[in-house]
Amino acid sequence: MKKKYSLIAIAGAFAIAGTTVMAMPAQAAKPSITIWVDAPRLPGAKLYAEIMKPTVDVKVELHAQADLVQKVSLFNRVKKGWPDVVFGPPNDVSVLADANNVLRLDKYAPAGFWDDMKDGNQWCKGADGGWYCVKNDLAQDVLWVNTKLMKDFGYTVPKTMDDFAKIGADIAKNHPGYSLGALGSQGLYSGYLWPSQCPVNQATSSTAVKIAPKSPKCTRATALVQPMIDSGVLSTSAPWDADFIKDYGQANKVVMTIGPSWFGEFVIRPASSWAVPAGQITAAAMPMWAGEKVNYSGEWGGGIYTVSPHSKYPKEALAFAVFMVQDKRNVVDVANPDGSKGAPTFPASKKGNALWKAKISSDKYYAADPYPAMLEQSTKIFSGEKPVSYDTNGAQEGTMSNELKKTKNAQAALDAFAAYAGNLAKQLGYKVTTS
Repeated sequence: MKKKYSLIAIAGAFAIAGTTVMAMPAQAAKPSITIWVDAPRLPGAKLYAEIMKPTVDVKVELHAQADLVQKVSLFNRVKKGWPDVVFGPPNDVSVLADANNVLRLDKYAPAGFWDDMKDGNQWCKGADGGWYCVKNDLAQDVLWVNTKLMKDFGYTVPKTMDDFAKIGADIAKNHPGYSLGALGSQGLYSGYLWPSQCPVNQATSSTAVKIAPKSPKCTRATALVQPMIDSGVLSTSAPWDADFIKDYGQANKVVMTIGPSWFGEFVIRPASSWAVPAGQITAAAMPMWAGEKVNYSGEWGGGIYTVSPHSKYPKEALAFAVFMVQDKRNVVDVANPDGSKGAPTFPASKKGNALWKAKISSDKYYAADPYPAMLEQSTKIFSGEKPVSYDTNGAQEGTMSNELKKTKNAQAALDAFAAYAGNLAKQLGYKVTTS
């Protein structure tokens, strides 16, 4: 009876108010975003999804780094399928911009975030001064050194590339079966050609690129590595190929190797990879090429986060990238499948980098603190490389690496890459300079 009376009273109250009824505000929809990441970023992405459950629905998908570049044309054609935020290779920012699938991000994060990222995020800066991506990490080359083997063989850390090559010749003669690393995947390009300033991916404007594989700064690099390829001191495999891991990595026969700042945590240390014992490895500065005043690095990786302009929740999408590059829960604490903790890469964020430095510098795995060499080389990445609108990363890992494996000839591999990249550039309207 009371229930009936209450309903009548409520109806009467609305009747008294006439036809004007105050509508209750609808509950805001819970934001939902889809994230694409590669395997090294997967633990952090899953952790973020768990943390955000109360406020944002986060769907995490594992994808190879090149996936979006390959699929964006399809998504654009069918008008659906775009993920909200994607981790990919650094060159993606230009390729995706041409496909109308990259969002200017400035207004979706506080000015303080962009100030923190400024020095490490220049790759992501557009011609209009805006930020179009967030760089996850810097992947500057350093010289990874096995201090035990160097001492056993009586070597000192080389200061020049000529000295590096002399050690290679001595290993071939006196210590056969030992190695100075692997050139497959992006090893030749990022470790030798880029630091040598070889102009085969140097965009001189938004419509022009220099691809000149016979430049002296290219041929000096291929000439330096060729004798070491011939002797077997430099492998044409990738550093994670099964043959290299078995014959050199897990056999602890890599005396030193040029490689990116993430090699220590991702390639050299893990039990599933080289598994070099604790107390042997550190990083040194890059050797200098003859006639140069700066010992430049290349960059192998240094991936980026881009946000789709089709995202309904761009602020929430960008917040994921902020978490990945700055938050201690990812940078230092996240649990990885191999039992390690934290991100394996040198953060581009100053805030994130300070957290990562404290972790790496105090890590007793290393024979000496590798961070100072990483920090030095982070300011020496040769800046002649610029984003281009074709998939240069795919060309390096495909055409160049495959040709190197097949021919065992560094210059032939470079020429094949240059021809392939030149055709891609011309198809997209670039003016290509070859000398």
